[in-house]
Amino acid sequence: MAIETTFICEKCGSTSYEQFSQTQVECKQCKQISFFDTGYSVMPSMEIQEPSNTSIKEEKSKISNTSLGKRIVNYLLDSFAISSIFNLISLLLPIPVENNFLELYMQGKINKIEDFTIPLLLMACIVIYYMLLEYAFGKTLGKFITKTKVISNTDKPLSLLQCLIRALCRLIPFEGISGLFSGGIFWHDSISKTSVVDDNP
Repeated sequence: MAIETTFICEKCGSTSYEQFSQTQVECKQCKQISFFDTGYSVMPSMEIQEPSNTSIKEEKSKISNTSLGKRIVNYLLDSFAISSIFNLISLLLPIPVENNFLELYMQGKINKIEDFTIPLLLMACIVIYYMLLEYAFGKTLGKFITKTKVISNTDKPLSLLQCLIRALCRLIPFEGISGLFSGGIFWHDSISKTSVVDDNP
């Protein structure tokens, strides 16, 4: 036999309620769940549980960047690939290659536009190599070997513009060491809003 008691909702003052367990009721007017012992008992599985903040909040999945060690290996392998492409082009085209270009430039012995052909060609190789491969495959030669890939930090697929920005940022002085002091996040990553992650199919 149920215990005769009077329920008054603390939120709206209503006395109308729906019973869910011996100690839990729901106000029919404002839907407030309150503790009210009527003596009525039901199966524990039928009891309403108060929603907790931890169960309601969904944690956003964080991007797990690949290790700095793999980034360095990628750089070395890609530098070798770019150097090979550059040397091949130099052999095919009638371009005199100056191995001591920087030294000649510092001495002021390079002042004609033709003298800048080699560094401009090298920069073009770097930009085209990274931009095309990362846009087409999300990977360069180094990333294929280390099983890593480039992804966009947005919900959209990696765009050609992001790949171009990544490639151009590599020409910034000291960019190659920028990630050593920021947990492996280089300027060409942060500026283009991209990340390099492990490729786990």
